Amino acid sequence: MTEIYETPATPFLPIWQRAGFKQPTPIQQAVYWALKKGGPVLGLAATGTGKTLAFGLPLLETLQPGQRLQLIILEPSAELVMQVRDVLRPYAQTVDLKIQGIVGKANLKRQQEQLKQHPEIIVATPGRIQEMITNKLVKVDRVETVVIDEADSQLDGEHLNATRELLAKTPADAQMVLMSATEQPIFEELGKWFGYDFERFDTRHADWEHQQIQHDFMLIGNHQKAELLKRLQRGPIDGQNALVFVKNTGSARTLFKTLSFLNLRVGLLLGDETSQRRQKIMQQFRKKQLTYLVTTELAARGLDFAELKFVINYDLPKTLVSYTHRAGRTGRMFGTGTVLNLGNEHDHRNLQKTVKDQFSLQTVYLIDGHLTSEKPIKKERPVEQERQVVKHVAKPATKREKPRKKKRLRDQKNKGKHQPKTVK
Repeated sequence: MTEIYETPATPFLPIWQRAGFKQPTPIQQAVYWALKKGGPVLGLAATGTGKTLAFGLPLLETLQPGQRLQLIILEPSAELVMQVRDVLRPYAQTVDLKIQGIVGKANLKRQQEQLKQHPEIIVATPGRIQEMITNKLVKVDRVETVVIDEADSQLDGEHLNATRELLAKTPADAQMVLMSATEQPIFEELGKWFGYDFERFDTRHADWEHQQIQHDFMLIGNHQKAELLKRLQRGPIDGQNALVFVKNTGSARTLFKTLSFLNLRVGLLLGDETSQRRQKIMQQFRKKQLTYLVTTELAARGLDFAELKFVINYDLPKTLVSYTHRAGRTGRMFGTGTVLNLGNEHDHRNLQKTVKDQFSLQTVYLIDGHLTSEKPIKKERPVEQERQVVKHVAKPATKREKPRKKKRLRDQKNKGKHQPKTVK
């Protein structure tokens, strides 16, 4: 009989409970014992369902303090590195483990100084840690586990070779763990790429049943969208804030300027800004000093805004994977949330076709400051009023008939000449 994972180990339990957990989420239950056994694991779970603790807590239980680097967690962005590090740090400290974040944009010398503390856990972006391993600043000979978080991104065609090159530098018997919110074709071919099969755990359907996210669609023209955001700020988003997704960085900058001109409290989150600038913007957004944060899917991927109630797809996503990652920024840990999609009827049909296997869109209207699915009733003019209007319509004035052109010319020609007397 398989033992059921009900609560974390005793040292972690108080922190886990203070974080608001009463029982493990489906993905946390599913992968716990498989991770502790040390075999290769693929975990698939909806965004915002506690994946970090799902792999983090069981792996922390297997590490030995003071034995150098044993666990590497790879993240696709600097923000996710810091986010995961901050989530796991209090748990690691309770069992005397040190955790360090390594990112490409940070000061290299400062990171080298921190490495002198010999952390047992490193959370890193692939490029920077590979650089440090190559330069022998990080020793990986005792690494027991490598976690590839957001694996759908880090194992796609663009990043696969770089990721595999990095993995080749770690011990051949190191445990491999892949975590993702969406399926990718490569997940069906892991044996081919890594030389062994992964134990697969997919809790997404169970997650979707527990999620309380409303997927809305509002019919609106492109030129009216910015003004709509102004109305939403005075209505359903009043006192809340929203992450606004656009298709690319150019569109993001344009929309940011437009909303700033409309005197809205808006911020801009892009991938090419300094780490300090991005952290400042996200902090303002979390404190609700900003109503809107304009961003792209790539720039906001995986970020955790715990209390976020609204995601607005200003530009609609083209794929189910894209929609899933955007929608996952709201309703985290099975809280309530709304994804509001904006577009015309053609856009609505295309989006519903794209997401139909997972989500159902509801058409909504903004009436009296509230979003509602009830179509507004078009008020008809009373019959009596119509009669009055008809009664008071003035008749068009009749035009005087102009003299014929030939007659006018003849009269003008004979003007001033002596006219013969008519004989009676």
